[in-house]
Amino acid sequence: MSHEKDRRRDRRLRRNDLNARMRPGHRLLVIDVSASGALVEGGRPLRPGSQVDVQIENHAHQGRFSARVVRCSVAAIHPESGVTYQAALSFNESCDWICE
Repeated sequence: MSHEKDRRRDRRLRRNDLNARMRPGHRLLVIDVSASGALVEGGRPLRPGSQVDVQIENHAHQGRFSARVVRCSVAAIHPESGVTYQAALSFNESCDWICE
């Protein structure tokens, strides 16, 4: 039987110091991240299979990454703030500094 963690290429980390934006400036909350991808939340749905450009930064580094949307689903529905979507992103290139 295959376990979900077996399909991951890299170890995922929870990072509270990362800020992320998706073009054209939509904020994303980084739930967890690895050198090869990230789980993010935001106010807009992302179409699975589509390519997106993401800017991720912390106090020491900043980078722009192209990523493929692996999946996207509704994470929460709030009566005042609306719908929050959660999406899994697979980076097109490895980003090792994110896990430092």
